[in-house]
Amino acid sequence: MIELSIPQKGEETRNVKDLVFTILTEEKNLSLIELTNRIQRNYNISVTYQAVRKAVDKLNQQGVLEKIGKKYKIKKEWVLQLRSFFDKVLANYDKGNVHDFKRDLTKENYAEYTLNSLFELDKFWAEILYYLLYNLKEDESKISVDYGFYTWWMLINLGSETKLYAEFKKRNVINYFILLRDLPLNRWALKIYKDLGHKGLIKEIPEIDENTAMNTVGDSIIQVIYPKEVVKKIRGFFEKYSSVQEMSMKEITEIAHAPCKIKFIVFKNKIMARNFNETYLKYFK
Repeated sequence: MIELSIPQKGEETRNVKDLVFTILTEEKNLSLIELTNRIQRNYNISVTYQAVRKAVDKLNQQGVLEKIGKKYKIKKEWVLQLRSFFDKVLANYDKGNVHDFKRDLTKENYAEYTLNSLFELDKFWAEILYYLLYNLKEDESKISVDYGFYTWWMLINLGSETKLYAEFKKRNVINYFILLRDLPLNRWALKIYKDLGHKGLIKEIPEIDENTAMNTVGDSIIQVIYPKEVVKKIRGFFEKYSSVQEMSMKEITEIAHAPCKIKFIVFKNKIMARNFNETYLKYFK
């Protein structure tokens, strides 16, 4: 296994191993004597040949370098593995505390997460929907039923949202959107969904909690539970503005990135998904 310890790159270091690494990031296929000369010339350090050989041997042991004849270069396999490792770290960092959704759902047909802002929620929600869409089984229903009070995601990430639901349409999965408040910004969003080939209506259903949103994809159900203070801000925004042209981008951006704790639950249950769909599809008849 390649060791993923990373030598220090840069002129501030005086560690011979780090200097060897720095030089080989800029040149490849150098011998021990060439490396010794580069260090002495570039860094004005009186380093011995033996010290360079010891440093090179250590980097070899770590799998960082590759020897070809009497010359050395940074090993491509090490670079690729390092990149893969940090790609995964970066992906998880970008998602906040999002875990391996596929693993979690496969384990118990149930997964629960906490997202730290509306912006983080929107990104994660889209990733889950793509995953569920791409992994629909043949025996699963090819519809998605969604309800929510305020289409805030359209205001902060319109391009990603339209791309997502164009993909649903492309894969012949029709979405049925129920928006639970009759407000201008909701009507604007609903028109976009309809233009993409999906179904939608505005229907106020008093028994549904304003702090929740739900949707199905095949046999899977997603439930989002918002903090009351976040819902209050979103409600105020949607009641204030009658068009996207007049709304304040600064205000919606601040709402989207404000720290909060949003619960995201996803589980797979054919009977419950079917019952949910039947309950809300009746409004489209």
